[in-house]
Amino acid sequence: MKIAIIPLVLILLLFSAAFTKDLTVPIAEFPGGAKYVGNKIIAVKNHGAPPFQTGVSVSGYAVTGVLSVDILCRQLGVICVEPFYKGILRKQALIREISRLYIFTLAEGKCPISVIPAFTADPNIEVAEILTVPDLHYTPDDPYIDQQWHLFHTGTLEAWDIVRSDTTRHSIIGIVDTGINYEHPDLTQNIWINELEDLNHNGMLDPGDINYFDDDGNGFEDDVLGWDFADNDNDPFEDLAHGSGVAGCASEVTDNGILGAGVGFSARLMALKAISSQGQLIDGDQAIIYAADNGAKSVNCSWGVPVYSHAEQIIINAVWEEDVLVTASAGANGNQEIYPACYEHVMAVTATDQNDHKTSFAGFGAWVDICAPGVNIATTWGNGFSIVSGTSFAAAMAAGLAALLRAWYPYLSNDETQQLIEDSAVDIDSLNPGFEGMLGAGRINAAACFYTGIDGEAAKPAMLILLQNHPNPFNASTTIRYTLSYPTDVTIDIYDILGRKMKVLVNAHQQAGYYQVTWDAKGIPSGMYFYKLQTGDYTETKKMVLLK
Repeated sequence: MKIAIIPLVLILLLFSAAFTKDLTVPIAEFPGGAKYVGNKIIAVKNHGAPPFQTGVSVSGYAVTGVLSVDILCRQLGVICVEPFYKGILRKQALIREISRLYIFTLAEGKCPISVIPAFTADPNIEVAEILTVPDLHYTPDDPYIDQQWHLFHTGTLEAWDIVRSDTTRHSIIGIVDTGINYEHPDLTQNIWINELEDLNHNGMLDPGDINYFDDDGNGFEDDVLGWDFADNDNDPFEDLAHGSGVAGCASEVTDNGILGAGVGFSARLMALKAISSQGQLIDGDQAIIYAADNGAKSVNCSWGVPVYSHAEQIIINAVWEEDVLVTASAGANGNQEIYPACYEHVMAVTATDQNDHKTSFAGFGAWVDICAPGVNIATTWGNGFSIVSGTSFAAAMAAGLAALLRAWYPYLSNDETQQLIEDSAVDIDSLNPGFEGMLGAGRINAAACFYTGIDGEAAKPAMLILLQNHPNPFNASTTIRYTLSYPTDVTIDIYDILGRKMKVLVNAHQQAGYYQVTWDAKGIPSGMYFYKLQTGDYTETKKMVLLK
């Protein structure tokens, strides 16, 4: 049941302010079919330019306080300028980058494409772009099967032998989609709860939480479960079937005797509804930012559009800098590049079948990073269970696996987590003639993620992890980190680029656990160096750069 949470007076106030979200959004199409918002553009302010005023107008035209931009607003018919993200950002990379993004709304009859060159040419604006409208990535349901073959096929059950239950609850997955049926019997226990907004501390959204106040200071009132960015309210309940299926693949409640299971076991699902009342997904970027600023370390985007946006890449870069791993589906448009999957710092996921063959609908190309099952997937749907197919659900499994790893290896960065997933994957090029090199690292193998080296080197001892030194490059000193799953003799030596041993950092018998050791390189000249870990017959080497 959806809860009426904002009285009429507040609705009228909200819709009269700059926080407004239009109920009717005009949608236009490029000749190739890609959609965009017909009356808005996004502008990225240069780093050195002064901030733009928002919500100010004179004689019907927006006024930003920056003369050259104000002249363009009057000449080209901009009636409103508002910040791209309406919340209050708290993480530094997001503050630095997202605060540069603005939405310019045009007067009726003005074409966004026609005004972009003039705004991009302004010295205070880095770039101006259209606002694209992505498509959800899924295909019609396949015939029913009564078991979730993908969990067995990807070694997920074996992974749960190592990590499961409460450990996995440390991970939060942002599901940027059509919302989630948070009352679904096999999802509700895994729904993320914003504890500072859950006033009665009962772990659910109910009238006792509604005080029309931003208790956690993030710019969103009463966002107990997440946010509905399309309708601008705190009820991200699924209106269009898709988001609950994606959520189930990522983290359907597991080991509870109900229906099926999800890769993330009990990882929490942050419900972020980004689809409008018109059925258009127009607020995905807002939701990604919210997820990153509110604690998600894995974010899934099972949607896309074949149009690049510099502003979106800025958003992804900032989210990445805050140590968040974004997964996105590859879609069903052949080898056409799809965004956000194709952006740098996004793990692009395409779909395979029970025989590790690329599905007929799955996107492919050198831009794909990884594959996951995407056909005949049994998952939560509506109020029950259904069989679905699509790269949407493949991407969600990868997001669930990332959450599983980030719970078990909390010291791994987003980059190291993605690398571990790729290094552990099953190579399926030989099974897909004609698609060699276009299916990424292969098909996910959850179990192997707990037995594979970060650099993909063969057959390292179970759960021995040697991490990249930090910082790297470094000046004067750096920290080398590693994990042992069992007691063993360990040596770590430092070598220069000519192979000469510079230092013995570790030479000891150590118990299972997480270790870090610092190399003090004072007096050592700048250059490339190597550190080598050896235990038994196994060795692993990584490079590092000393800059002075």
